[in-house]
Amino acid sequence: MSICDLYLCTKSSRKPPVREFHFIPIPDAQWNTLSIDFVIELPESFGYNTVMMVVNSVSKRVYFIPAYTIVTAGGVAKLFLH
Repeated sequence: MSICDLYLCTKSSRKPPVREFHFIPIPDAQWNTLSIDFVIELPESFGYNTVMMVVNSVSKRVYFIPAYTIVTAGGVAKLFLH
């Protein structure tokens, strides 16, 4: 056995231990799991310059909601409800 082979057999691993793979549970009904994202700094159209996208994870249906760049958390909640 050469020195290189001995080194490869005895050196410690620097990688984190491999963990068991877990699947993400599939939602059992529509509107249980949503994702919200924003497309910002668009050219102004009808007074809006941002689009809020709401994606239903089950049906993959996307809803586009016109918005403004400066919107608060309360404003996002109002946009979502309306």
